[in-house]
Amino acid sequence: MKRNILVVMTMVLCALFSKPVYSQTVTTIPSTDGYYVNISISAVSIVPTSSSCVNGYNYNVNIHYVITFTGSHIPSGLWTLQGNLGCGANTHFYSLPVSGGTGNVTSVSNVWNPNHDCATATPATLFCNTTTINIQGPGIPSQTVLIPLVQAGVLPVSIINFGAEAQKDKVKIGWSTVSEINNDYFTVERSSDANTWSTVKTIKGAVNSATLLNYDVVDNSPVTGASYYRLKQVDLNGKTSYSNSVMVKYSTGNNISAYPVPNTGNIVNFKGIEQPKNMQLLLRDAAGTTVYIATLSANSIDLPVIKPGIYTISLNNKATGDVTNLRYVKL
Repeated sequence: MKRNILVVMTMVLCALFSKPVYSQTVTTIPSTDGYYVNISISAVSIVPTSSSCVNGYNYNVNIHYVITFTGSHIPSGLWTLQGNLGCGANTHFYSLPVSGGTGNVTSVSNVWNPNHDCATATPATLFCNTTTINIQGPGIPSQTVLIPLVQAGVLPVSIINFGAEAQKDKVKIGWSTVSEINNDYFTVERSSDANTWSTVKTIKGAVNSATLLNYDVVDNSPVTGASYYRLKQVDLNGKTSYSNSVMVKYSTGNNISAYPVPNTGNIVNFKGIEQPKNMQLLLRDAAGTTVYIATLSANSIDLPVIKPGIYTISLNNKATGDVTNLRYVKL
């Protein structure tokens, strides 16, 4: 039977993050029907049943799973999919979804620990390093598969579905977490060149969570044209992680543009403005700081001398309330 089990060591990556959330063993179990079940298991955190452990404590383990089906004749679900996690001499029972997916479950064995480390215990310190999976399904006879767990330093947050979408007058940025450990806050950052970043908004995290949580932030002053967004995550100890960046192309639909861009001089011309006197101009640097404010009197303006760099020109139509943000480069 062991010859029918293909074990492939791999790194399971947190979606859109460059560092692995868990280092795992991925076990692929073949069926005689032509499909394969791919299972990854990681011990995430210790869940004590009491915050007081002067005389010891009972605890369970929060477990992260990734279960996928590949191949042909994939069934709607298996018949049995259960696990036993070994933590030293103790065993924790848990059930997994027979239809697969990604998520977290908590064991139910409520094991006793005579030590006094309920506030600091981790799967590594309690030697949670092996698990067995009991599996049975169409084309898969009842069997037990041993999977060694590899502890590789759990990152604070497991993030999925980070993305940004341009809308009529804003850009909406959203993401989800499937687990959070000591997560203090998130910061959404924007860049015009994917190099220099400014803060759009900061939002508090859940600190600790083992359930699916959804977050969204709105950029009410997006830059016309292509811009980039990324997510910075900061834990309670000040450590940070960054997501990959995503590009958004934003257009106000009013066909206002500025030229020349890039500009070696100080005079900026505008196309698409019908009533210049209704337009208030704000010039912001890459950090989002306003460096110049003026009201247009014509379809051009002589800007003050500024340092070379990437800026944002915001044109606020005082008659309609519309705001147009243009990328401006000074050479």
